[in-house]
Amino acid sequence: MTDDNAAFATLRRFYAAETVYLAPGGGDFSPIAETLDPDCVLYQPASLPYAGEWKGPEGFHAWMKAFGEVWSHLEVRDPQFYPSGDDVIISRSHVYAVSRATGRSVDWPLMQFFRVKNDRIVELRPFHWDTATLLAGIETKP
Repeated sequence: MTDDNAAFATLRRFYAAETVYLAPGGGDFSPIAETLDPDCVLYQPASLPYAGEWKGPEGFHAWMKAFGEVWSHLEVRDPQFYPSGDDVIISRSHVYAVSRATGRSVDWPLMQFFRVKNDRIVELRPFHWDTATLLAGIETKP
């Protein structure tokens, strides 16, 4: 795959739309939905407040709302894409977010496993470097 391949373009559209949607003031979910397969599944780690399997564009939208309740700002910085087989792409990036509860900013490395089929994301599995750091950024101290 080359850097201008259709799957890479799908992921770029996805990241750009996600950033706009989660920015202060929010945005329209439809550009994100256009990048998702009707049967897509997002898997989030059990330790995070928005844990679980989120299915279909509706499930993904519900996850984004849950994520947006925790974080007031999100930027996926410098995503780099690595093909692995015909329909799998690994993405390496840094994520910058600001906690709604504490106002703390957290910057963490992130690897994501994407399966893309027919220019749509079918599966998304994020691998956070350190979920304890994420939780520390959002937890309020007694």
